[in-house]
Amino acid sequence: MTRIANYCAICGGLLVSRNTAGRMRPFCQRCETPVYFDPKVAVAVFITRAGRVLLIQRAADPGKGKWALPAGFVDYDEAPEAAAIRETREETNLQVHIGKLLAVFPKRDQGLADIVIAYAAEVLAGEARAGDDAAAVGWFAPNDLPPLVFTPSITLTGLWRQGKLEL
Repeated sequence: MTRIANYCAICGGLLVSRNTAGRMRPFCQRCETPVYFDPKVAVAVFITRAGRVLLIQRAADPGKGKWALPAGFVDYDEAPEAAAIRETREETNLQVHIGKLLAVFPKRDQGLADIVIAYAAEVLAGEARAGDDAAAVGWFAPNDLPPLVFTPSITLTGLWRQGKLEL
């Protein structure tokens, strides 16, 4: 995702490109303010039950039609664990308890997040059904995984299949 800024959010002045803090950034000549783009942070949730992992089928691009862990963006005023609980509920109808932090992934694919924080979770209540931007949900055995998308989902399910993911 490219980030573009043409006008200053503080004074409305036209931005120019200037070396600030060691890199080229948008800079307002009128109020002398650099623009720093914040990273988009997302969470992913790894849930297993009876030897199967819960995945959602993406209803939209990027990755439409492929499968991934339940995931989504962290709101500006939200703790990552709260976002993980919310996103899981929105996409799968499941109430979960967030457990162990599994990994933090930098941007490595065509997903929209710059940083993905992955957690293990356990189901507390609910029946899995697709919601929000999920076209479908399913529980999959290690040797019966559908086509996956996004580095966190591919990496974590791969480790799980090999018995190397400590939940």
